[in-house]
Amino acid sequence: MSKQKANFFCLLTAVIWGGGFVATELGLGVFTAFAFLLLRFAGAAVLAWLPVWLAHEKVSKEALKIGVISGVLLYMAFALQTFGLERTTTGMNAFLTAVNVIFVPFIVWVIYHKKPDPIVFAAAVICLVGIGCLSLSGGSFSFNSGDLLTLVCAFFFAAQIVSLDQAKSASATVINAVQLTTAALCALPFGLMTTWPASISMGGYISVGYSIVLATFVCYLLQTTAQQYTSPAACSILLCTESLWGNLFGFLILHEAKSPIMIVGGLLIFASVLLVEAAPALEASPVLKRLLHRLSQQRG
Repeated sequence: MSKQKANFFCLLTAVIWGGGFVATELGLGVFTAFAFLLLRFAGAAVLAWLPVWLAHEKVSKEALKIGVISGVLLYMAFALQTFGLERTTTGMNAFLTAVNVIFVPFIVWVIYHKKPDPIVFAAAVICLVGIGCLSLSGGSFSFNSGDLLTLVCAFFFAAQIVSLDQAKSASATVINAVQLTTAALCALPFGLMTTWPASISMGGYISVGYSIVLATFVCYLLQTTAQQYTSPAACSILLCTESLWGNLFGFLILHEAKSPIMIVGGLLIFASVLLVEAAPALEASPVLKRLLHRLSQQRG
């Protein structure tokens, strides 16, 4: 698979997640947050084992290790995001979750001793500013306990993305099945302790179905596969365009009003995606190489 196709898979994942905002909103009107998470991960885990079984794939030690680590990180991220959302605004929750786009290059630097790519890091900053324009257009910049929980959740999302960077030789389908099963097992205690609805509306069934099949099973299979061929930093930027697609679907489906600053935010996110795609060509440019060399000399 080419890097361009892998990046497209990450972008497609973000588009599906963007559409999932509507499904999640419907689902949380029927289920508690932790009941919804248990249904989401348990249902997706069952689906994830089907291609493994049909292909007669074996669970290698490498796939098991990566999948368990990734699954724990994934559930911790979602749980902290849920706790944070109960104590802060939706806008701040979305914005601070997206800070993972900045965390990823530095986690890679600490673990693998790979310095952040200047172009990709610039794209990450542009993307974060754009998400801020989309999420914080109401002007709320206070920081509370919910914001702190969400910021920690962003670190776990970043760590989950980086953890999949080890999955270069292991089977993506097996890793996906293991990570979703692990997340479901982590969700089980909270899911059993919460209240469950006596009846479920058609909207509830649709939202759960979308979240299980598309937003979880398909999306995490796409992400796990794509990360075998692209960098964690590029993947995190493309995945963070989820907020752009969520706002776009909200405008098209729910007819939500969008302010000029939100439109600017969308354009900035789109620009960050273009910058990620153009990064290989820009890095090969002799002019840019000379400029970066001069900047490094000035720092020295």
